[in-house]
Amino acid sequence: MQRLINDLLAFSRIGRLTSGFTEVDLNRVLTDVTSQLEGRTEDGAEIIWSGLPTVEGEDPLITTLFVNLVGNALKFRRPDVPSEVRITAERDGKEWRINVRDNGIGIEAEFADKVFVIFQRLHARDAYEGTGIGLAIVKKIVEYHGGRIWLDVDVTPGASIWFTLPAVIGLDESGDEQESREVVGA
Repeated sequence: MQRLINDLLAFSRIGRLTSGFTEVDLNRVLTDVTSQLEGRTEDGAEIIWSGLPTVEGEDPLITTLFVNLVGNALKFRRPDVPSEVRITAERDGKEWRINVRDNGIGIEAEFADKVFVIFQRLHARDAYEGTGIGLAIVKKIVEYHGGRIWLDVDVTPGASIWFTLPAVIGLDESGDEQESREVVGA
């Protein structure tokens, strides 16, 4: 019950308690996220990213966004298959299109909109832990930053979630070309 209350408070505070927009290096954010999730994953899980940009946003919210997306990708894994989560980005005008893709159990196309609605669970409560608020938080964070979010229903296996965040004006369109690969729990 306490976790549900904490998640509801976090959801209600998005955009109300603001630290102000700054430049947020997504490569640094993903390094932090992998450290935060290390104890919640199985041995051999891989979180891979390369060329991630610096975006305009609130650092704590962007970190929460990735903790929820990568955390879900690791949680909804296929049995006996090591998790692999790949984060990529591509420039589209004044924004970045960012993709979080995993090799897990996936999300059926019929639930493409439902997954971002608060308390809409796709599985029984005893099958996977959680409050059913994580992707609603993600959507609210993305929309607070002026972006949009959607599920790519044309991928198998696994899930592919796209979202946009504003680009930092004046920075070039390339990200850091060095690939980062974190093996969690190894």
